[in-house]
Amino acid sequence: MKKEYIILIILIIGLIAYLGLKKDNQVHYELPTIPQVDTTRIDRVEISKADRLVVLNKGENGWTVTDKKFSANPEDIEQMIGTLKAIKLSALVSEAKDLARYELNDTHAVKVKALAGKEAVRSFVIGKTAPSHNHTFIYLDDKDRTVYQANGNFKSQFDKESADFRDKKVLEFDPAGVKKVTLEKQGQIVTLIKSQTPKTTDQEKDETKKDLIEKKPLHEESTWKKEDGSVTDQKTISDLLSSLSKLECQAFLDEDKAARLKEIQPSCKILLENDKTFILNLFNKNENQDVEGSCSYTPYAFTLTSYKAEDIVSYADKLLGIQQQDSTESGEE
Repeated sequence: MKKEYIILIILIIGLIAYLGLKKDNQVHYELPTIPQVDTTRIDRVEISKADRLVVLNKGENGWTVTDKKFSANPEDIEQMIGTLKAIKLSALVSEAKDLARYELNDTHAVKVKALAGKEAVRSFVIGKTAPSHNHTFIYLDDKDRTVYQANGNFKSQFDKESADFRDKKVLEFDPAGVKKVTLEKQGQIVTLIKSQTPKTTDQEKDETKKDLIEKKPLHEESTWKKEDGSVTDQKTISDLLSSLSKLECQAFLDEDKAARLKEIQPSCKILLENDKTFILNLFNKNENQDVEGSCSYTPYAFTLTSYKAEDIVSYADKLLGIQQQDSTESGEE
C-alpha cells in the first residue's frame, strides 16, 4: 500500500474519533415548555421599563389605559394578547446572567405581567430583538435570569408609552350613510345634500310604462347637490368623505391645550349628518406643524399630521370654491 494512502486512512480515523469525542462532550439541555394561557381570563396587563409603568385594564366596554381609562387601540391589544397566549422558546442563549448584552438589564428590560384577578397567569422579561429579526431575547424567572431565545419579534408590542397604547381614532362613519355635509371656512358656507335618483336598465326603458311602474328599480344613484339644486363635484365630495370616514389623530392634546381650543374659532368646520351629526373643527398648526382639532365623536382634542389635515382642507376648499377664486384673482393680476 502506498505511503500516501496510509496517511490518508490515519487522518480519516483521527477525524472520526475527534468528532465522536466532541459529540459526547456536548452539553445537553432541555428547553422549558411554557403552557398556553386562557387569555379570556386576562383582565389586567402591567408593563414596566426603568421608571415607567403602563397599566392596561379590561372593562365592560373593552380595554383601557391609565387610571383615566382612555380607550386602548383594539388592534394593538389583540396582537399583544396573542403573544401572551403562547410563548415558545427556540434556544438557550446564556446562563451567565450577562443581561446587558441582551438588553435585559434594568435600564432596557421590558417587564410584562398579565393577571386574571390577583393571579399572575403570565410573567416574563423582554430584551432586544435577535439578529434574525424573527426572535426575541427573554428571561422567565427574576431569580434564575437564564436568557432564552423566543420565537417571534414582539418587543415593539410592549415597549410603548401609555399614550402609544391609546386608540387614535377620532371619527368613524359609513360614507354611504351620510346625507348632508356643511362646510365652513373664511366666512364662506356651503351645504351639500345627497339626492337619490332611481336607475333602470335599458331593457326596463323599453318596456311599457305600466311594467315600469310595477317593477322596482334595480338600485339608486346618489348625486350630491348644493341647496340651490346645482350639482357639485362628485369626486371631491367622495374624496372628502373617504378621508374622514376613519380618521386617526397623531396625538391627543393635554387638558390645558384642549381648553384653549374652546375659546377660539376653527379655521375650518365640517358638519356631517346621517342618523347622527358629527362636527369636526380644524384649527391652525402648532409649533410642531401639526394641525390641532376637535370632533364631537370624541371628548378629547387632538392633533393631525399636516399632510392629513391639508388633504381634508383642500377638498373643503374646492367644494367651497376657494381655490377657484384664488386662481381667478391671481389671473386677473
